[in-house]
Amino acid sequence: MSFLTRGEDYLAKAPNFRLVGREAELKKLSSILVRNMANSVLLVGPGGVGCTALCMGLQAIKRDPDAPFDIVNKRFFWLDTDALFSSGDPVSIRDSFQRMMGTLDRTPDSVLIVEDTRDFIEAARNIGTLHFINALCLAIKSKKAQVILEARDEDLDIILKSHSDLRELFTLVDLAEPEGEALFKIVAERAEHLHQFHRIRIAESALRTAIELTSKYRSRDGGMNRAQPERAVSLLDRALATYRLGAHRQPPGLAEAEAAKRAAKTEKQAAEADAQLAQIGTRWTQSQEKIKALYKRQRDGEIAVIELEEQLDKQIETEAEARQSPDSQVSEITGRIAKFARLATGAGLESDAVRDLRERIGKFQSEIATNRTAFDALTKELNDHLELTRDIVLREFSQISGISVSKLNENEREKLRNLEAELKVRIFGQDHVVRVLSNAVKTARVGRRNQDRPQASFMFLGPSGVGKTEIAKALAASLLDDEKALTRFDMSEYMEKHAVARLIGAPPGYEGFEAGGILTNAMRKNPLRVLLFDEIEKAHPDVFNVFLQILSDGRLTDNVGRTVSFSESIIIMTTNLGQPHFLDPKLSVEEANAEAMREVEKTYRSEFLNRFSGRQNIICFNKLDLPSIEKIVRREFDSIDRTYAQEGIKVEVAEADLKAFCKAHYDPAIGARGLPGFIQANIEPIIVNMILDSDKRGKLELAYNPKRAVFEIRQT
Repeated sequence: MSFLTRGEDYLAKAPNFRLVGREAELKKLSSILVRNMANSVLLVGPGGVGCTALCMGLQAIKRDPDAPFDIVNKRFFWLDTDALFSSGDPVSIRDSFQRMMGTLDRTPDSVLIVEDTRDFIEAARNIGTLHFINALCLAIKSKKAQVILEARDEDLDIILKSHSDLRELFTLVDLAEPEGEALFKIVAERAEHLHQFHRIRIAESALRTAIELTSKYRSRDGGMNRAQPERAVSLLDRALATYRLGAHRQPPGLAEAEAAKRAAKTEKQAAEADAQLAQIGTRWTQSQEKIKALYKRQRDGEIAVIELEEQLDKQIETEAEARQSPDSQVSEITGRIAKFARLATGAGLESDAVRDLRERIGKFQSEIATNRTAFDALTKELNDHLELTRDIVLREFSQISGISVSKLNENEREKLRNLEAELKVRIFGQDHVVRVLSNAVKTARVGRRNQDRPQASFMFLGPSGVGKTEIAKALAASLLDDEKALTRFDMSEYMEKHAVARLIGAPPGYEGFEAGGILTNAMRKNPLRVLLFDEIEKAHPDVFNVFLQILSDGRLTDNVGRTVSFSESIIIMTTNLGQPHFLDPKLSVEEANAEAMREVEKTYRSEFLNRFSGRQNIICFNKLDLPSIEKIVRREFDSIDRTYAQEGIKVEVAEADLKAFCKAHYDPAIGARGLPGFIQANIEPIIVNMILDSDKRGKLELAYNPKRAVFEIRQT
């Protein structure tokens, strides 16, 4: 058994295959294959990005009349890893592998393509044949063959560890997600296959919406977290399936007819609407009955063919046994069969019984084909009026992501227009910060900006608990509709010199070298995010060299050599430097800000500080005043009320009691964190115990007792 599939045969499995949107990558891959050195390829990319499709494109371009002879002359072979290792017998697997290598050796300009490289290495390791990698490397060194290894990002470390020569023999090609019109071309091509499968038209607006949503948001659904274009195609497939099932549950045109009836103003219009509804219902009933009848005939015909084929096999077996037996040792009937079988076989003929069964099978198959044509025509008639639109895709993605359709449907202009107002709903007492932040983001999204830098970069100063982290969360929720689009790095975890390795990956020779870095890997998965580097004064000085490169060039190269872009990100850094100045009651706001800035300038290099829009985006937060604290606490009580309303409990706090509580408990050194923490520790347990210990429900009035400095709860 051969475990190699020739390129022509592999491509024949996808007869309508056409590589689009990857012309530059295909040209790069072709140029590597015609080199003299390092002319094998380690093709790396996230799952779903199209590594296999790119390799298929190499075979497909050989059919083009203007294809270069250097590529036409290559002989591509795909390795069937599962089949090679399926027996589990090391001896058999070694023999098969040696025969495979012999085939490559005898074939000039042969190129072996391994789709599932990690599976290949793991399977080889499990049965003690890891020397297969050595054999591949030896074939490459001796110019007997070239190899293309496909690998996912997360598997790169395993592959590079399997042989020390891989870095010298292979050229690493990092296949990034397609963007812009290239992505649209790929999705449109894949959508044509979905159209043929579902038999429902797909509007261009639906394609662009699917691309927009899956590029902007990262769903935690298992089937939607792969790379583009797979995410967009998966969303379209799901939307088509949902739409198809819903549309086939009711007659076409029913919704419009019902709307016309509701809008009827005269008896004549109502009668016409009723007649139309009746006509639609009759047609629907007839078509459903016809579909069911066709389906039953189809199923019965297929069952009949299976039974006839079983009879045919038995008849052929019986005749074969009869031919093997002497006439004297079988019954009279069997003897006649045997005698006829020998004569028929000698004349190259089949028995009447076999011929009759074959004819009956042929007739049934012909009827099945005719029935299938009628079934397809009827379903086409039902589907002709269907079209997947933008709204359907929005509803499907809303179901997957949990983000409301209204939010998804809100365009970028509306989000930016409402950004400042939305931030002020969550951030109190920092209007000047909200204004600077929202204006900078609007300018980055709409106006001029350097495309080689992050969209916007900020440094926030101020005492603890004034909203520096909260505003980053609010920005992610407002712009990206998901607070989890914020990626937070606590810089207290990066105090050691080697901490840089955790961000961009360990140096060569160190453990975990091939895995890459936390920051670079996160940005590769989703470049559209808000990055928060919290308390940067705690980070090791070497980390600031990484910060400087991000803020200056908008990109990083990890230790494996892959370049990551930060041009779509918004970067926020916070620091507690100058905190004593903000809390000093002797200093005015302006004086505290000036003192804090002087301390920042002493601590950080000017070239670093200047990257924040010439220091315009280095912003000092105010110490929160009592009115702002009261708003925060009121929001906390409202949240408690909404939570326990599901248990039939309403929580009420008088404004005077709330003010007295805030005045008595607010500590500027702790900021806004202290009072919600007090509520969670001292008030919520009483409510929870009341729910657990009693079936009584109703209104809970919280009254503040200034003498005891606690809330007293009264149930009414």
